[in-house]
Amino acid sequence: METIERTRRSLDVFSDKDKKLHVLTKFLLNQELNIKDTEGGGDVCYLKKVAGDGTKILVGTRPTTTLYVGQKLVLYKILGRYLHLDCTVEQDKGDNQYVLVLDKIAIAKKDRESSRLSVPPGSVWITNIISSKAKIETDMFIVPTAVKVSFEDYENRLHGKCDFIKISTFSSDDPEKIRRVKSTKKILLIEDTQKEESYETAPTEDFLVYSEEIDSDVQQQMNQFRNQKVISELILPVLYLNDDDESIPIGYIQMQSKTENFDLVKAMETKTLAFEMVDRIRHSNLVKVDGKYPVLDISEGGIKVKIDHPDLLQSIPKLSGFHFDIFFRMQSPLTAFGMIKSIQKDQEGFLTVGLSLAGHSSRQGEKKRFLENVEILRKQIGK
Repeated sequence: METIERTRRSLDVFSDKDKKLHVLTKFLLNQELNIKDTEGGGDVCYLKKVAGDGTKILVGTRPTTTLYVGQKLVLYKILGRYLHLDCTVEQDKGDNQYVLVLDKIAIAKKDRESSRLSVPPGSVWITNIISSKAKIETDMFIVPTAVKVSFEDYENRLHGKCDFIKISTFSSDDPEKIRRVKSTKKILLIEDTQKEESYETAPTEDFLVYSEEIDSDVQQQMNQFRNQKVISELILPVLYLNDDDESIPIGYIQMQSKTENFDLVKAMETKTLAFEMVDRIRHSNLVKVDGKYPVLDISEGGIKVKIDHPDLLQSIPKLSGFHFDIFFRMQSPLTAFGMIKSIQKDQEGFLTVGLSLAGHSSRQGEKKRFLENVEILRKQIGK
């Protein structure tokens, strides 16, 4: 099973032999240990013996679990904190017993906020997964074709509204003023290109002050505008809210006029246009997938879910998170957003996705109802 860890757990590794032996014999001997990332999940083994030097252990597995000599595996147990054993199978002793070489033993630096529950089949599932078709990033000046198409459409619609308009994605050879609009996410407004005051002040803190924040000679820029007969310029960033709820600049609107002076009102009108454009891009970049995807384990802070939908198998590994509805049996749905913490792919190509719940619906009481359902499930399983 292929595993992709999105976040690394902070661990303290035991290097001292006596500490290893203490943990193994006092806390783990004759205990059930979970085997991480096995197909289907839920596989366990039992620690039967510990070598005197703490370098090897003997474990027993269920008849349905088979280990292979040379196989690398991770065993873990939650004892307030997460205990983690990296092992290699050295010997198959028959009767589902195996000698493992203990490569590393470590413990989480802090307690787990809440313990996971293995969910009985059919008890909890998610559906109505809303995710992005493509991840929009701008660091490498690469954006989806849908963004460029939307920019071209709006640019064509606005031709004639001023003497010059350009709606474009950023590129590596942009002039410095456009690079500054991108890096600061601020608007550049030069109301009168032939007045120095326009380069030295800004209407609000959301606007660039040309003389302070752009490393270009003001007089040279004034001369250039004079030669071009441009009397006013406005450049706005087009900001997109990504799956991490971060505002990222995906392009800009540049307007120039030879007949009118742009002002704060014009800037706000154009900003509204940018919002409209982003809404269109967001709508075209979203896909909603229904179906019923089982939750394998759950805690107050997250879930692990099995995904087999062909579209999601392609898109989820590229995402940092997604929205979905979560159903507890006999309950109305709860809407949540999950940040992807780990992804495991089995031999069939299906995904087991670990999600940290980063947000719930704005509907009142959603989070409280989720926690109540987890607590009910915890009590039912504990009976």
